[in-house]
Amino acid sequence: MKKMKKIMAGSTAAALVLGLAACGGAPAEDTDSGAAEGELSGKVTVWTASLAGEPFDSYFADIEAEFETMHPDVDIVIEDIPQGEMEQKVLTSLTSNDVPDVVNLNPHFMSNIAAQGGLLDLTGKLSEGTETMYVEGPFEAGKYDEGLYALPWYLTTTVSWYNGANFEAAGVSELPTTPMDLYETAKKVTDATGKPAYYPVINDGNAIMEKMVTLAGGDDIVTDGVASFADNAAILEYFEVAQKMYAEGIIPQEAAEGSIKTGQELYMAGNTSLIEGGVTFLGPVESGAPEIYNASKAGQPIAAADAPVNVAVMNFAVPSKTDNEAAAIAFTEFITNDVNQLEFAKVAGTVLPSTTAALEDSYFTEPGDSPKALGMKQAAEALDRAEVLIPPTENSAELRDATKTIFVKTLQGAMTPQDALTELEAQWNAAFEKTGETVSF
Repeated sequence: MKKMKKIMAGSTAAALVLGLAACGGAPAEDTDSGAAEGELSGKVTVWTASLAGEPFDSYFADIEAEFETMHPDVDIVIEDIPQGEMEQKVLTSLTSNDVPDVVNLNPHFMSNIAAQGGLLDLTGKLSEGTETMYVEGPFEAGKYDEGLYALPWYLTTTVSWYNGANFEAAGVSELPTTPMDLYETAKKVTDATGKPAYYPVINDGNAIMEKMVTLAGGDDIVTDGVASFADNAAILEYFEVAQKMYAEGIIPQEAAEGSIKTGQELYMAGNTSLIEGGVTFLGPVESGAPEIYNASKAGQPIAAADAPVNVAVMNFAVPSKTDNEAAAIAFTEFITNDVNQLEFAKVAGTVLPSTTAALEDSYFTEPGDSPKALGMKQAAEALDRAEVLIPPTENSAELRDATKTIFVKTLQGAMTPQDALTELEAQWNAAFEKTGETVSF
């Protein structure tokens, strides 16, 4: 499996924007997989992931109607499946004759299903020009074992959220970019507020894995299935600083639980001032803690200016057992084209499109001055250095579990940071040896 490539905005963006203007906002006819209007026919069942209810119901109703107007003999049926059930439902459907034609997957689910022969390889089957529409990283996330199994749809990237009022009270005007900067900044905020300042998101361990890759600054921490990060100075410094801040009350005790939800609750209550997350993080803050929302500001993730940061990708794939391959591919191209991706991003309000032209729209370049709008602008700017930092692997659950367990022990002082990284490296290598994977990231 190859390392995901860095997202580049690309020189095609201006040309694509001009193309959109020329067509007056209507999707180009090359989105129908080369078929002339009206040639496609039959039923296309589309499974989306956890997008039921408004405003998404109206968006998908419009998508159905427009595609069916373009192709009167096609019947589009869109069904929403809970995200947690999607992978198993797709795999189960492949053992029967009741198979969807288009499915909404993340790269991990996509690669697992593709590895079992469950997805159609789209290589050579797309309309001319389709592949050049997308920013590179999300497009590469649709590849597995040299084949192309999905087209990218919407994206999320991580930004830093901070309480501007607390930062101002502490005399802090810039976000930290190194672990030691983080300590010094967070200590000033804690001293000024009397409350913990920084909440490190751990989740299931994946967030810490991504932070480790970012801190490595573009150098692999795993090469051909061999982990090597115990002697990385920046990663070691982060573990040391995190342990120090936890012991000094700069990181709240609740951080050992580590979920973004807990961090969000603390931030809303004014009990932490700096946290990293997607734009979706601010939704509950806006409705549940308007004073904190109005004080919120957004910036780039805590990393060097040229360090890679993570992008999460949701895509669309076509199951290999589809009975309507041509129409399924045509619809996949249609729903992921520039116009429809831009409209979906506006409807969702907290995600980014994956086409270069849509990202050039003023909705992202001139979003306004609300905290959420500025967060979207920072998220879009982060795409210049964003990658899928952790590629899907067979042993991903073991890597995440080891990372979470050892990082929490480090926070709580049960391990020295150096011993923690040495042990974590050993556990990762044991996991890679067991599966025989030769991945690099």
